[in-house]
Amino acid sequence: MSTGYARVEHALKILGARRPRIGEAVAASIGPDRNMHEARLAKDHLGIVHLIVSLPAGRSRFAPPLGDVLPAKWLDEDFEDGVKTSLDVASTDPSLTPTFLSLVGEMLSRVDETDDPCIDELMRVLSSWREALSREGRTLSRQRLIGLFGELTVLARLAEEDPVQAKSAWRGQAGYRHDFFLSNALEVKAYTGTDSPSVEIHGAHQLDPPIGASLHLLTLRLEESPAGETIAELIERIDALGLPKGLLFERSTDESPIASDDAVAFVVAEERLFQVSSDFPGVRASVLGAEALTAVSRLRYSLLLDACPGRIDADLLPAVLENL
Repeated sequence: MSTGYARVEHALKILGARRPRIGEAVAASIGPDRNMHEARLAKDHLGIVHLIVSLPAGRSRFAPPLGDVLPAKWLDEDFEDGVKTSLDVASTDPSLTPTFLSLVGEMLSRVDETDDPCIDELMRVLSSWREALSREGRTLSRQRLIGLFGELTVLARLAEEDPVQAKSAWRGQAGYRHDFFLSNALEVKAYTGTDSPSVEIHGAHQLDPPIGASLHLLTLRLEESPAGETIAELIERIDALGLPKGLLFERSTDESPIASDDAVAFVVAEERLFQVSSDFPGVRASVLGAEALTAVSRLRYSLLLDACPGRIDADLLPAVLENL
C-alpha cells in the first residue's frame, strides 16, 4: 500500500492531465484500501484544489473549525447506492496549497495507521496544525516585542537629550530602511539568550550605509526581569519626555508594529556597538548589485555577532546618537 503522501502526488498528476469544464471539477480518489472514494482530491476550472471527505453513515454534520483560510462546505452527492454527505475543503490561496496538500498526506497516513474514518483524522490533523501555528504565532509576537523594546529603548535615550531631534530621527522618512537617520544612520537589534548571539537582518539594504553617511549597528541583549521595564512603561516614559503616545501609534505598521504590552519586563544586559564599514559581513545590495537581487524578495538572515568585525566601545553610543 502506498503512503498517504504518495497517493496525493499521484492524484495531482492525474488532475494535472485533465482540464475541467467551466463550473465543473475533476477528481481523483485517494482514500484507504477499504474505500478509495472516502477521500478525493479535486481541482475545479479555476485551478483551486479541494479535498472531499465522506461523512460516515449515521453521523451528523458539524461546523468544521477551519475559518477563512480553508473554506469548507457540506455536499450532498448522488451515488448508485443513494445520497451521501461529504465535506468539501478548498485551498483558495495558491501560496498555501503545498501546505494544504501536506496536511492531506498526513491525514491519509494517519488513516492507514488507525483505520479511523478520514474525516476524524482530518479534524485531528487540523487541530494539531492549529496548535503548532498558535505556538509559532506566540513566538513571533514575542520576537516582535523584543525588537520593539530595543527600538523604543534607544528612542527614549534620544528623547532624554532632545525630543525634537528624537522625533525627526526615528524611522526617518516612511519606508526608510534604518531605525534612526538624520545625517547618519543607526540600526538597532535586540535579542535574548547568551549562546552564539545573533540578530535577524531584513533585506539586502539594512546593512548598507546611506549614501554619503555612516551607519552603526547597536545590538541589545535583553533579559526578562521583574526589576525591568515593560513596553507599556517605556511608552509612558517616552510620552513624558515629549513624544506623545499618539505619535508612536501613528508610526505603527504591519512590518513594524507598535504594541503597548505590560506582560513582560526586560533589562538591557549587554550592548554591542559596531561601525558598519565596507568589510562588515552581510548580504548587501551595494556589494551584490541590483541585478543579483532582481528576483529576490523577503530576504531575512541571521547575523552572528561574535564573528562581526568593527566592534567599538559601547560607551561611544551617546556620541553616535548625538551625530545622527
